[in-house]
Amino acid sequence: MGTRTLDVSVVIDPERRERVTAALIKHGIDAVICTSASAILLLTGYWPVVGASVAVVSAEGETHVIVPEDEVELAEQSSQAVLLPYKPSELARIITPIQALTKPLSSLTTRLGLSPAKIGIELDQGMQPASYVTSTDFRSSLPTLLRQILPNAAFVCCSEILERMKASKTIKELHMMRVAAQVAASGFATAADEIKAGRRETEVAAALHSAFQSSVQAESVQRSYGFFFCMSGPNSARAAAAYARTRQRKIEEGDLVMIHANTCADGYWTDITRTYSAGTSTDRHDAMGAAIAEARTAALDAIRPGAMAREVDGAARTVMTSHGFGDAFRHPTGHGVGFAAANGNALPRIHPQSPDFLELGMTFNIEPAAYVDGYGGMRHCDVVAVTSDGVEVLTEF
Repeated sequence: MGTRTLDVSVVIDPERRERVTAALIKHGIDAVICTSASAILLLTGYWPVVGASVAVVSAEGETHVIVPEDEVELAEQSSQAVLLPYKPSELARIITPIQALTKPLSSLTTRLGLSPAKIGIELDQGMQPASYVTSTDFRSSLPTLLRQILPNAAFVCCSEILERMKASKTIKELHMMRVAAQVAASGFATAADEIKAGRRETEVAAALHSAFQSSVQAESVQRSYGFFFCMSGPNSARAAAAYARTRQRKIEEGDLVMIHANTCADGYWTDITRTYSAGTSTDRHDAMGAAIAEARTAALDAIRPGAMAREVDGAARTVMTSHGFGDAFRHPTGHGVGFAAANGNALPRIHPQSPDFLELGMTFNIEPAAYVDGYGGMRHCDVVAVTSDGVEVLTEF
């Protein structure tokens, strides 16, 4: 497969640290200060829980995370950063996280000599995967605080730099994505037995989620959770939307039943879809399945370092069109996966108009599909990684 090896049992990811410092030096940035969960995971190896953490990383490689006290135990087991615990709330007074951050952030940035300095912060729009049922959103309060404590610093947007770094995974990050895929597989293992005429979509989705949650494979990670969706018959034809939705519909004999899942292991996400027939498969099902299988193979064959992402989309789209399903393939062939799941703008964009080139270590999904209104939809979605030999399918089950 042309994969690289490393002792992934260690917390520190020297490959990622080198990439981060090289990127900061290249762009003339002295440090980055980030609060989004995926950026903190990228920069430090720690996936925050409630979004009240702040990562501060200098171009010299000094890496710190100001982290809520009740997350320290989790952070110690995964972060390669120096941890600075703080209290986002207190009994002695009512205080907000941004107020509580003032002292530790001021102290740390002063010690690192970041005034005057050129500091990267996240300003562009973006998408964040859920890290908990609720999450802190600092909005403009963080830039305001930074300008107060670092009045002589120059602040620049580093969002694009971070997104480009997220696209290509390190050896350790690829290992975590393989683990995430292994855990996700446990949810799909029972799918064929659970999908029966007469059962509601909600029942099937709950059964698969339960199998996933109780997976023994999840013992190797700290935090593993995800979302399973079931869409049957005409509802599966609506799955071309940017989101999945499980309904109360009862599955009928002969239905196409689409199972979609976004799951994570310590912050590294999967994006997986499989489609089943409830009862006996029909000729129409078989025709759709044959087209999608051939399109999947064509897309995989087009993946290699240096290839254009739109060539991969074109390979799949040409096959679907040749089988008469060109108009039924209503979305791009894929997008970046790993630090998020359902982000259509994550690099690389496997899109007909994409300007992106594939690079070693890039991870994304390949999801050829056909959606026939009023009848049903079929999609097969895998997560893949670009290797020196071509491609590795991380979700080969």
